[in-house]
Parts: sequence; structure tokens; C-alpha cells
Amino acid sequence: MSDEAVSVAEPPVTPPARRRHRGGRGLLTAALAAVVVLGLGTTGAGWYFSGVATEVSHDKQFPLTVLDVGDGTVTLPRDEATVRPGTWGLAWKGGRALLGPVVSQDARSVVRKVTSVSHGTLVKGARVHFDHWVYEGDPRRALGLEFRDVTYPTQVGAMPAWFLPGRTSRTTWVIAVHGRNADRAETFRAMPAVHRLGLPMLSIAYRNDVGAPPSPDRRNHLGDTEWRDVASAVAYARSQGATGVVLYGWSMGGAMVMTTLRRSDDPGFIQGVVLDSPVMDWNATLDKQASARNLPGFVTAAAKRVLQWRTGIDLADYDQRRYAPDLKTPVLLFTTDSDSMVDNRPSYEFAERAPKGLVTHVSARADHTEAWNVAPAAYERALHTFLTGLKPRADAPSPPAVRSGATGLLRRAGR
Repeated sequence: MSDEAVSVAEPPVTPPARRRHRGGRGLLTAALAAVVVLGLGTTGAGWYFSGVATEVSHDKQFPLTVLDVGDGTVTLPRDEATVRPGTWGLAWKGGRALLGPVVSQDARSVVRKVTSVSHGTLVKGARVHFDHWVYEGDPRRALGLEFRDVTYPTQVGAMPAWFLPGRTSRTTWVIAVHGRNADRAETFRAMPAVHRLGLPMLSIAYRNDVGAPPSPDRRNHLGDTEWRDVASAVAYARSQGATGVVLYGWSMGGAMVMTTLRRSDDPGFIQGVVLDSPVMDWNATLDKQASARNLPGFVTAAAKRVLQWRTGIDLADYDQRRYAPDLKTPVLLFTTDSDSMVDNRPSYEFAERAPKGLVTHVSARADHTEAWNVAPAAYERALHTFLTGLKPRADAPSPPAVRSGATGLLRRAGR
């Protein structure tokens, strides 16, 4: 029997118009299903990547393999970091070395001088980490500087810190704030210059650090809650005799420092701010990191929406350019031209929008927080000049320096 005979023998169950209506409904149902699936997929991707942004992780990776060792040198795979000039550390499981200048290089490898080995044995084939923090341990072990382990009270509990004494406690203190998922070792590079000036230095841990009290959700809030620990450190310094403070922040620590400044009830107590590769706009930095992972724009937007919902952060509030025109505190700003982690365009724009003469901007040819590494002497000269140029406060008032919810020096737009 032909196909035509079959079709004639089976009359339509419904009239043509009805069939068209049902076909349209089917297409609509399929379209809605696709939208739902796409929406759920986008939301799921947003949830995942917002989780990556707020994850607390202190794992150490050793991505490089030592190609050769001998005659006071080490041969490493060539990449953008290993060929850079300056001072670096080399870390491996059970050991650490201080690296000096490049001796030679070719298309695949680079030979650097080994200045010293603090502990362990460096051997060919070892898995290592090319470390811009340079040092590890504590200030005495790393740098030969005397210090005390102290704790300062915070909302989440007693927080550990290193206190390096100065010539006197009744002077300006430098409070050092490391970056996201880092630790106090990130602040070692600034310690010798501060110590030579005779200023006390407090290098703080904050919530979710190793050995520190966790936040209630055990997640990173990009500084939106962590800044309160900086505020508590300022109050602690005052209670110990400090007549003022300089807040010194690396990366996310820079965002925390700027938030502390903006929300201070007594901004005059904060006599200066030093920022090293700071996050000056979380939206821009998250966009940069998403682009590096080849995320579509709609997934990035979903991730940021989920991030704000999960943590309560208002990302727009962390665009520091909005507050630059109202700045009244001197700022020393270090940026790098090849920053792979943080979008530094907002830093440049912050410096341009701030009142003339208040921001000293130093740029280096390096990656994230590596301005000191590529030119230690120049970095420390800039830091010395800045710190010695600050005008000490004439009085030391007793009210708490910071209280959450205050408008402070720089008004918080939209809140």
C-alpha cells in the first residue's frame, strides 16, 4: 500500500486550525523549557563561580620543576615571572631559598643566582613555587626583627597579630593588612623599611586566616565584613598608646583599608594609607578574572548577582573612584603594569580624581603585588619618603576610631 493510500485512509483527528494551535503551544512549551534550562544553567554557573570568589583556601601549590642546580645557581622553566629582575623566594616542601639576579636564559629556561638557602636542600627535579613573598616563618626567623605575638579583640574572637616595636609606642603605628587567601607573610617585604624609621608595626591576621577565628559562614566576603577586623586593629593600636596609624593594604587588603578609612568616626587618626596592587573596584576585577576564564558576560553577571545575595556585599560600594574627590588622607599607591589578578585601571582613575597632591602613584613593570620584588630599593625609598612626610597628629583623642555604620571621611553613596 502506498503512503498516499495510508494518509487518505486516516482522516485528521482535529481540524487544521486546531493542529496549528497545538503546534504553537508545543513550540512555546519547548521555548519556555529552554529558557528554564538556560536560566537554571546560568544560575548554577553563577553559584559555582560566586563560590570560587568567596572560597577560603590556604593550599600551597608547587607548579614548577627545578631543571638543574649547581655552582650557586638554579635553573627553572622560563616564564614571565622567573625572568623578571629583582629579589624573589623559591619554596618547596621542606625548604626555601632566596634568589638573586638572572645569570643567563634561553627560550625555555632561566638560570638565577641562589643567594642563600634558609632550610632544606634544593635539588634537581624538585617541585617548587617561585615566591614573591620571598620569606616565611615569623619576623625574627625571616628578617631578624624582634616582635611579639599579640591578640586584638574582634567581633568574631581574639585575632592574632605580630607586633614589631618601634622607638616608642606613643607614635604613629603602621597596620599591615594582607590580601585574600594570603597570610601575614605577605607583609614581610615592608617590615625592614618601617623598622628603620622606628615606627611600630602591627601585621594582622583577620577572620578565616590560618590560626584565626572563622567567620560564621566560613567564607570570604571580599572585605565587606573583614574590614571590621582592621577597624578593631586600629582600636587596639589606640588602646596601646598609638597617636595615629598608617593603614597598609595589599590587594584585597587595600579594599579593606579604604573601607576602614571611609567608615571611620575619627579619620584624622588615620594619618596615611599605603596601597599595593589594591582592589579599587570589585566589579572591574571580577570582570577581569571572569574574562581570563573565558566566561560569557551573562554568566559573569549572574555570578556577581549571586555573590551579592550570598554575602550581602554591594559591589558598587567598592568602587573607590566614587569617593576619590572627597579624599583628605595622603595615599601612597603602588600598581603594576602586568597585574594578572586585579584590574588596575580604577587605581589610575582614583589617583586622577583625588585632590591634587594627595595621591603619590608609583607604577612598576611587574605582576600583582610585585612592585617591591622588581625594585626593592626604589620601592623602599618611595615608602620612606611617604612615611617621613606625614604630619603627626597633635592630639590623640580617646573615642573609638571606627564604628560600623558611620559615614566618616568619605560618604558612602546610596546607603
